[in-house]
Order: sequence, then C-alpha cells, then structure tokens
Amino acid sequence: MYLAIVLFCASVTDSQTCNILVRKNHLFKSVEACQEETLPVAKYYKYMGYHVKTQCLEFNPFGELI
Repeated sequence: MYLAIVLFCASVTDSQTCNILVRKNHLFKSVEACQEETLPVAKYYKYMGYHVKTQCLEFNPFGELI
C-alpha cells in the first residue's frame, strides 16, 4: 500500500510558507496509481505559482512486514 504526500511552498527559502497534503483516508495499491493521482494536484499548485514536491511512500497500516 502507498501513501500520497504533496509538499507545496510559496518560497523555497522560507519553510513557513510550506503546506503538506496527505491523503490518509485512501491508500493506493501501487506506486503507479499513487503517482497518477498526485500528478493533477501537483500541476494545479505549480500553475498557482507554488514550488511542489510529491512523494508516494510505501506504508503498512496493519503492522505487517513490507
């Protein structure tokens, strides 16, 4: 399972201008599905003038070995 995270900042030199979006209520079954879902969000924030970084992290909410 994969967790989608989007970091967007108004200024790359001031971390106080950054926000993080985490889609915690829906995990993705593959990294490709996660990346496909975060791409439109990243494009939107880039269009709005933010500096954007997305990441899909492998996540196991049930405590099993990954």
